[in-house]
Amino acid sequence: MPMTSDHWDTLVDPRIREAYFIGYGQEDRRQSMIDQLFSVRRTDIVNEKVQQIGGVSAAKWTLFEDAGRTPYVEPVKHYEETFTPHEFTLGIKVERKLIDDNRVPEALALARALGDSSWRMREKAAANVFINAFSAATSETLDDFGTDATGADAVALCSAAHPTNPLDSTALTNEGTLALSKANVSSTRQLHMALTDLNGDLLNIMPDELLVPPELEDTALEIVRSTLDPVSANNAINPQAGRFTVKVWHQLTDATAWFMMDSSLRRENLRFYERIPMELQGPIKDEDTQISKWVSYQRFTLGWVDWRFIYGQNG
Repeated sequence: MPMTSDHWDTLVDPRIREAYFIGYGQEDRRQSMIDQLFSVRRTDIVNEKVQQIGGVSAAKWTLFEDAGRTPYVEPVKHYEETFTPHEFTLGIKVERKLIDDNRVPEALALARALGDSSWRMREKAAANVFINAFSAATSETLDDFGTDATGADAVALCSAAHPTNPLDSTALTNEGTLALSKANVSSTRQLHMALTDLNGDLLNIMPDELLVPPELEDTALEIVRSTLDPVSANNAINPQAGRFTVKVWHQLTDATAWFMMDSSLRRENLRFYERIPMELQGPIKDEDTQISKWVSYQRFTLGWVDWRFIYGQNG
């Protein structure tokens, strides 16, 4: 029977919420790449500041019998990254007559679509870190989600112009233009492992992940799972077999760009700060129009601290 009570909005609210969270979840058919790639952290402050401190250089060590005393190092502040959460909202309106006329399924479909959109918006915001990884920006350039295309060193995530530290402008690079292939994975791995830290010391990077768009998934899997060389007919071994896990992200928009990462450094440096987790507000009833509103609200920010966890190839 039609739901004609004056409190129709509160009566239908549980079903609206259920439909919304079904749309938001859908774990049976998709997984969040935010959870797989970012260090997701709750924050209770407006500006989350992360200060990079110069590591302890190996050159500081001395023979104790020569010095006769223990030398001490002082912390050196380098780059500081600030993460400021942004608010995101989107809502739906449901007219009373829609409920009175027993068209509840249409309202539930709209709520489910809102939940699905809320999930996809988060994923798209996070994917922009990689979509904009090769940006030419050298100053604050915000995308549609308030995320800066540059890091604390004022260049993009993947760039040939990373200064070693604020006091040393010697350029380091984690950017190339190689297409995805077995040989180029090997070359990129060597380049990535050769990166140095803020003091210029070898960082001991151990690349173990490939992040690719769907168009490169098959190629990536052939490279990392073929025991024998996939491009040789001589039963030569494939040294890349087992070295990498492959992560595929459907939100990536460049069909030829791919990324190599050190998973340990990635978890440390790729951040997703959640100030207010996703919530559904409502019903908010307007007596004059007999329309009730439900609003999806969330507040978050994301980005990276240090860029050395990744090497990008803009193939």
